[in-house]
Amino acid sequence: MTVAAPRTIQGSLPTVPQTASEAGNALRALVHGTPGRMRLLGALAVLAALVLGAVCAQALIGSRAAADRAATNIAQVVRAQTLQVDLLRADALATNAFLVGGLEPAQQRAAYDRAMTAVAEGITQASAAQPADADALATLAVKVQTYATLVEQARSNNRLGLPVGATYLTEASAGLRSDAMPILDAVVQANEGRARAEFDRADSSGLLLVGVAAVLVLVGVAVWLARRTHRYLNVPLSVAIVLLALALVTAMSTIGTVAATATDVRTSQYQDTVLLAKVSTAANDARANESLTLIKQGSGAAYEKAWQQNATTVEKSLTGFDSSLLAEWRAYSDGHRQIRKLDDGGDWDRAVALATSTKASDPSARFARFDRDVTAARDEASQAAVQRIDGLGGAAPAYATGIALLSLVACWLVIRGMGKRIEEYR
Repeated sequence: MTVAAPRTIQGSLPTVPQTASEAGNALRALVHGTPGRMRLLGALAVLAALVLGAVCAQALIGSRAAADRAATNIAQVVRAQTLQVDLLRADALATNAFLVGGLEPAQQRAAYDRAMTAVAEGITQASAAQPADADALATLAVKVQTYATLVEQARSNNRLGLPVGATYLTEASAGLRSDAMPILDAVVQANEGRARAEFDRADSSGLLLVGVAAVLVLVGVAVWLARRTHRYLNVPLSVAIVLLALALVTAMSTIGTVAATATDVRTSQYQDTVLLAKVSTAANDARANESLTLIKQGSGAAYEKAWQQNATTVEKSLTGFDSSLLAEWRAYSDGHRQIRKLDDGGDWDRAVALATSTKASDPSARFARFDRDVTAARDEASQAAVQRIDGLGGAAPAYATGIALLSLVACWLVIRGMGKRIEEYR
């Protein structure tokens, strides 16, 4: 029995090159001729709408986030400056009380304790608010503890009438300025730098140039389509352009408001805060140096020189800024000159009595009024700065979400409008 050979199957499965060729032919058919160009331009218009929505949403959210970070850094600058002021205020109180000799006045001791308590609480708050400063502030806490220990040793010896107390006190004051204050200066500068950078980032309007380009692309597609089809109004495409233009205007307006407000705060309340903190720091440093000059009894020329430098800083800062604060400072300065006149004339006892007197017309009371008023002005400026920046652009996330949804609606309108013209062209 003979078995028949199997028959050869005619034809074969398509090869890979043939399949790729067919796919290429299909793709060329899609983009061939006027309908094909319409499809390509429609895809370009959809891409432009998506890009516009993404860029506007990103710019809005980025602007809001930068404003929030700027507020955080401003608040940290204020905390660090407050620590500077409180430390030098404590030193001014300690040195002035030391002049009394024996048991220091209870009121001054209580004021010193309040200042040091404020420093301890301020370090803790600042460390928690800005982790980047935690290590520096931990080192500061050690320096402050060293200062407090030396002050206590000075007090103990002063109560016993031992001259070594003055050595402990001058060592404490010198260490405060050489070890503690530079740390706070560095913290202030770091946070000022961060704040400036965030102020700049709050103005993200440059990104919206991409949005403008996207709208121009859509307008260009609409113009080409009108010329090609001689149908001058494509309602879906026109509505898409209007929606995207409105979205772009909303984003630009919101970001412009954020940027303008941030710039205004930076050059007004924030600048005032920095200046008044500088004034308060210099004034309290001057007050401490006034007492240290007397404590050194004839060998305190370096402290008087430091007083003069601080006085110059206060005068220059307040001139043209606040006449009432300047008048209060000059009233205290007049009292300081009286103290120096007595001391330089050999009447140290009367100079000390004047420096430590609590009468309303004497230097201590004049300085206390100035210190209170400049602190109040700084607190007002800092609170205004933080309040204006904090929450700035609060509606930005909602606008970003709305614009993202509008861009999707615009994509659907573009597809519908182009599809309608393609069907008509056929």
